[in-house]
Amino acid sequence: MTDSVSIAIIGAGPRGLWAVEELSRASLLHHLSFRITVFDPRPLGYGAAYSIDQPNDLVINVRSSAVRTALGTLDDFRRDVLDEAEPLNEFPARATVGKFLHASWQNAVENLPSRCTVEFERRAVENLAELEGFEHVLLATGHEPALHPRGMLDPFTGLSRVAAGAQVGIRGAALTSIDAMLALTAGRGGRFTANGYQPSGEEPTRMYPTSRSGRFIQVKPEPVTAAEEVILKKLERKIPRITSVDELKNLLVQAANAVSGQEFTWDMLAPSSNPADELAQSLANPRRPQQSVGLAWRELYPAIVRRVSFSDLAESQEFYELTRTLEPFAFGPPAQQVRKVLALVDAGLVDFSFLASTEGCPADIWVDAVLATPGISPGTLGAQVLHNVASEQAPTDSPVTVKIQPDGMLPGQTRFAFAGRMSEPFVLGNDSLSRTLHTVIPRWVQTLCALHRDSTAYGLPPLTGRLEPWAEDLFHHPEQLQHAIDEYASPLNILNSDPLVRNCRQLTQAGEHHGVDVRIFFARKANKALTFVERVRDEGHGVDVASYRELSQVLATGMPGERIILSAAIKTDQLLQLAIDNNVTISVDTCAEFDRIIALAGDNGVRVAPRLAPDPQRFMPTRFGERSEVWLAYLSQPHPHVQVAGLHLHLHGYSAQDRIDALHEATDLIEELRAAGHAPEFIDMGGGVPMSYLDDADQWDNFKQALHAQNQGDIAPFTWKADPLKNFYPFHQGPVREQWLEEVLGSPAGAKVGELGLRLHVEPGRSVLDGCGAIIAKVAFIKERSDGLPLVGLEMNRTQLRTTSDDYLVDPVHIPLGKAAASEPYEGFLVGAYCIEDEVIMRRPIFFPQGVQVGDLIAFPNTAGYFMHILESASHQIPLAKNLVAHAGELTLDAIDRGDIS
Repeated sequence: MTDSVSIAIIGAGPRGLWAVEELSRASLLHHLSFRITVFDPRPLGYGAAYSIDQPNDLVINVRSSAVRTALGTLDDFRRDVLDEAEPLNEFPARATVGKFLHASWQNAVENLPSRCTVEFERRAVENLAELEGFEHVLLATGHEPALHPRGMLDPFTGLSRVAAGAQVGIRGAALTSIDAMLALTAGRGGRFTANGYQPSGEEPTRMYPTSRSGRFIQVKPEPVTAAEEVILKKLERKIPRITSVDELKNLLVQAANAVSGQEFTWDMLAPSSNPADELAQSLANPRRPQQSVGLAWRELYPAIVRRVSFSDLAESQEFYELTRTLEPFAFGPPAQQVRKVLALVDAGLVDFSFLASTEGCPADIWVDAVLATPGISPGTLGAQVLHNVASEQAPTDSPVTVKIQPDGMLPGQTRFAFAGRMSEPFVLGNDSLSRTLHTVIPRWVQTLCALHRDSTAYGLPPLTGRLEPWAEDLFHHPEQLQHAIDEYASPLNILNSDPLVRNCRQLTQAGEHHGVDVRIFFARKANKALTFVERVRDEGHGVDVASYRELSQVLATGMPGERIILSAAIKTDQLLQLAIDNNVTISVDTCAEFDRIIALAGDNGVRVAPRLAPDPQRFMPTRFGERSEVWLAYLSQPHPHVQVAGLHLHLHGYSAQDRIDALHEATDLIEELRAAGHAPEFIDMGGGVPMSYLDDADQWDNFKQALHAQNQGDIAPFTWKADPLKNFYPFHQGPVREQWLEEVLGSPAGAKVGELGLRLHVEPGRSVLDGCGAIIAKVAFIKERSDGLPLVGLEMNRTQLRTTSDDYLVDPVHIPLGKAAASEPYEGFLVGAYCIEDEVIMRRPIFFPQGVQVGDLIAFPNTAGYFMHILESASHQIPLAKNLVAHAGELTLDAIDRGDIS
């Protein structure tokens, strides 16, 4: 993993903001360090269009409800911060948007994760050499500055040179033209009233909009109705299959006809001889055929963007002409702006007489309200980038459309990326406020993450599991795993008992260090496979069992009864009798259970360990055992055939201090039992010996930080359905295993165990199975949920990787099967075989930096302890996973599946 990634973002407008927000989120979720520098000569968020000092009559032409950032929605900002009264204007002032974007930048900087920094340089970057040292550069500059014809004024910076009473020609008849008209009227003190426009006296005498097309931009169509939405949805489903512009035009004609109830023809879009009258008609009849085809284009636009972007259709001249024809009807000004234009016409301040031709226009000063065409112009920073790394695309004497990849990168390299109008129309929908039409920014960030992490798969946030050598070797032999899955089906539980020997030895050595005889009784409930029972048998350790079948199977392996303890919560007479007959020590929960054991034992000897329920004022109340005073009263004298061999504890959690406190109480009870004539030899401390699945404490802290941020609402949810994951094992903790036991035995209570000559029995399950298993599953499908959420289906079900906690949190390992690997990064949730909506294997999304394909294998490491069997289910009649033992390079069925032992 790279220590720190240096990134330059050119432009601090809406696209630059989005990029920083995505990088901030990625820093947290991918656990990467980003050093970001943002270049822009203007204040943060203002861009070229959203300066807060412009007149409030200049408004946006997208609905306020559609504008959002990581800070929240624009509407909420207007209510909560700007105290705007309801009902909110659907199309607020551009200055209001500027305030929101500026606040969003402040929010982004204030909430950066610890591994992410942002610096701002209030200047333009003019030379490529200024970007030396940056590993990645994103150009998000929006509209390029227009190159105005000689003598024409800039519509944003030059209007102060227009004198009151001037005759003003306006080159352009679209949104910027309207902005210029309003800036020269309402921006100079004039007011729009219910009766029309009331001048201030500082206005020009007249303004003459002009356009090469002879058309003035049309009113934005009103929102689609429910009935119209049904019509358009039917047509939308056909768009992915279109192969030509003519097919698309036919769909639009069908839509316009259905919406307007009249027959639409393309010649209806020809310029009108009376533009003011046409504007008035569009307000009076918002579903004229002309408005209806604009509505169809707007509502179908997201589907068109998905179909056309990055394709040959986007490069065709026919499509370009179609977009130029329809955009004035689909993305025009809201009705409130059109009414203002008509009011200015009525006041004699706007004259459409020279719209189609400037010949004879009496203007004495001109404003150029034509924005730069999309693309990159010669001499710009973008042109320098193209000359440097994509010379075949570099502009020579006119602007060029940049052909980027879906992640914004230029083909064949990963340093430079573009997001914005420079790629229009090859990439449609570069509206600077929209975050829904395409995914260039998120995919660019995703590519950066894939480049700077060396894992084949990891969860978000990453939690890299520790791998044993046997597992690493196995994962490097996918053909062996594929053969096993072909024979036994997916998933497979792969087991190796070698780490168990090491883990047990660590615990017994801690006892040796303190002069205490520590005995290991492997908790069989942690894993049903018999390879672990056989291994602890051969190593001289014991087993803790909790059911009739567990006990009978352990006995069948040849494990001596003296090395078994029965700790079942519910003990049938059949189970107790089997234990009595085989000299198994029984953990006794109640006095009544003790009475049953006496009755069943008869004259046969039996060893028991009364279970002590520690003081509930100090410990969590427990259903297991009886209080000290109860046992003392019941065991006031020894029984001739039932030997109190020791005491048993069942403690919740993993606290060493809890064990120390419980040992204090247990040793006190031991002394009193000895005084009553009993001869207990041991205290069984039960399970709860902690372990860590992860070696990286920083990763674990980062995960908890991200989860807290999600649950506090500071970042967008990343878990499945925003699951808060309140209950999970501490996958990284300390001390663990031998250090933890050293802490217990090094306490006064631990010393007293040794002073009393007692053995300390421990019943670890998870911690001695650390490193002893992995689950392997096959990828069955890759698809999207109906709302677009990416999914990776596995041939397994969620009960085959689950405990009573909320989730398994160790990153899986992706094992491609040797065919041509996928190359595009992919992020999705792992889902399973059960026919329920929440059938999800892991509740964090998994990121595949090099992609994933059907047939690949996914390995879940270190799952031997509880994850394989504690909740496994054969619902839907799906067979349980087979258990294979990995030994000496071979995979063989465990005895539990061979049928040797029932």
